[in-house]
Amino acid sequence: MIYVQKGSIRVYITSEEGREITLFHIGSGECCVLSASCVIAGISLDVQLLAEEDTEIVAIHSGMIQKLMDSNIYARCFAYELATKRFSDVVWVMQEIMFARFDVRMARFLLSVYEKTGENKIQMTQEAIAKEVNSAREVVARMLKQFASDELIELNRGAIVIKNIEGLKKIIE
Repeated sequence: MIYVQKGSIRVYITSEEGREITLFHIGSGECCVLSASCVIAGISLDVQLLAEEDTEIVAIHSGMIQKLMDSNIYARCFAYELATKRFSDVVWVMQEIMFARFDVRMARFLLSVYEKTGENKIQMTQEAIAKEVNSAREVVARMLKQFASDELIELNRGAIVIKNIEGLKKIIE
């Protein structure tokens, strides 16, 4: 089990062709029970973990987690609740990929970064954004150009400036 003391980890899966799908992020003060799948029966998900910034983690051996869960009902309950939340995150991602229009996904992503940071300037490459929204860089580039044409954003080298928050919110509605 991984506990993030500082930083952020992107949790993703990779297809045989090398395509990545971001499932969720683990931030400071959070842990990932999916990395301890050998502890929780019924979890058979092979995930990749990538530190996105300077990150400090505590790795807890699966045997320790198993002993704790066997002897403490509260620890077992915590692990199952955490697993349930993470699987809910995974299902939401799959619904987004399968059912949401790409403009909606992109607007949702830009607004979520804005809400998280409080900054209207997002310093990310199109490749990094593509990994976050589970698409190809070329698709991201086309949508960002469309958003810029609609005067919702301004494109700069390595950065996006949100110009019209309400306009992005209307896309989501």
